Parts: sequence; C-alpha cells; structure tokens
Amino acid sequence: MTLKQLSVFIPNKPGQLANFFELLMENKIYIRSMTVAETEDYGLLLLLVDQTEKCISILEENEILYSITNVIAIELSNNITELYKISKTLGANNINIEYLYFLVLDDHRNGVVLRLDDNENGLDILKRNDFQVID
Repeated sequence: MTLKQLSVFIPNKPGQLANFFELLMENKIYIRSMTVAETEDYGLLLLLVDQTEKCISILEENEILYSITNVIAIELSNNITELYKISKTLGANNINIEYLYFLVLDDHRNGVVLRLDDNENGLDILKRNDFQVID
C-alpha cells in the first residue's frame, strides 16, 4: 500500500513554520513523519500525517500550496542492515530510490519512507522479499 505524502510549500521567513505547526495543532492533525528542504523562497515540507484528507482541506481553506506524492513506508528492524537489504533488493530489480527519510513508530520502532521511480513494482518486490510494509 502506498501512502499519501503531502509536499507543503511554506514561505522561507521567520515564524512561518511555527504558524504552520500551529494550524496543524489547532486542528488536531499529528505528524507521523516529516523532513524539510529549503529553496531560496520556500521551505518544502514533506509530511505524512494521521488525517491526510482533513489536512488537505485545511491547506486549501488557508490557501497553502501543496502537492501529493505516493510513497512507501517500510519498518526497519536494524537501520543500516535493513537499509542495505532494501536498497540492494530494489537495485537488483532496477528500481531507483529517488529519496528517503525516517519515520518514528510506536514502541521505539522506526521505519523509512521511500519515494521510488516505480512505486507499484517496488512495493510488490519489497512485499515478496518479506519487508514489513507500514500502512
């Protein structure tokens, strides 16, 4: 199963990130995973949230620019070993990892969020090789 990642564009100015987090907080939307990249004018937040559709509605109501990207999340039992196995398995099947970032789960477990050049085949390959897919 792929997850919907929100790519949110926030003006790269002091206080804008706090304003965005306040908006999420007021609407009881919780971040499951996030990474931030910067451009000259904008911060780009890549987010997985607990209520994606509600978050989209709030973004639209507040005229916040966003896009949706399908990603895959895999549970990691051992960071470097599991990352090696994932990248080796995908590479052997000619699937490219476009980017990745970490996901913290309950009970001190973690995972990795992957954007692949072919999510559908990559997901099938990971499942067939017994990697634990996160919903």
